[in-house]
Amino acid sequence: MSTAFLVKRRGAAVLGGLDAAVRRHPTDQTRLVTFHAVGNRVDGDIHRIYDLTPAEFRRHVDAIAGAAAEAGLPFRRLGEWPAPGIVVTFDDGYADLVGTVAPVLSERGIPFHCFVTGDRLDAGDHRYLDRAALAELAAVPLAGIGAHGWRHAPLDAMQPGERDHDLRASRSSLEDLLQRTVDTMSYPYGRVNGEVRGAAQRAGFARAACSTWGFAPPESDPLLLPRIDLWAGDSPRTVRHKVLGHWNWFGRLS
Repeated sequence: MSTAFLVKRRGAAVLGGLDAAVRRHPTDQTRLVTFHAVGNRVDGDIHRIYDLTPAEFRRHVDAIAGAAAEAGLPFRRLGEWPAPGIVVTFDDGYADLVGTVAPVLSERGIPFHCFVTGDRLDAGDHRYLDRAALAELAAVPLAGIGAHGWRHAPLDAMQPGERDHDLRASRSSLEDLLQRTVDTMSYPYGRVNGEVRGAAQRAGFARAACSTWGFAPPESDPLLLPRIDLWAGDSPRTVRHKVLGHWNWFGRLS
């Protein structure tokens, strides 16, 4: 982690604390919180903010649960949006979803939604879910499954035909394997514009999460749902502040 990034991060935490001292944020709006890996290396993560240790993940979950109790917010499945609450999501489909994430969240009764990239299921990369592991994850009662692109490429950089094919394949590959409807997704790298949103709608997706920072009130576009990033190195206080909305100013910078 670079010194410049560390300074910015500490400054953001201070601003979050100041916001917490003077403001209360709405409790009638859904918070979608985002994780990536727990105990796996994330490609391109130069600041090492997306690969939590298992112990750190448990602390984050405890902090989220504390903030939920403080605000009177239930944990919800993504399909329950726009009902107010907290939705826990995971991008990229790392293998730790089965061995680490599912046990931790299941023992706490917390539902969670996993966005999986289709072609990684057959890539032979031990960091990611394969077909057997995805089937095992899908059998967990509290787990939901969504798409995350067919090949985890930026959809806004594709030609229209290529983009349409990628989105359709990302959905059909999961539906064929799981024998259930898959109509949720998150955009790879969070990159979405009007053309990408329209293609997601044509592909049959009903809800899609992006990387815009903030809450997802009922009036949000269901195909452009904002989320809140939780990072490695976040203290329990920072996790609480993020969930309660004291970092929502961060969305104006992105």
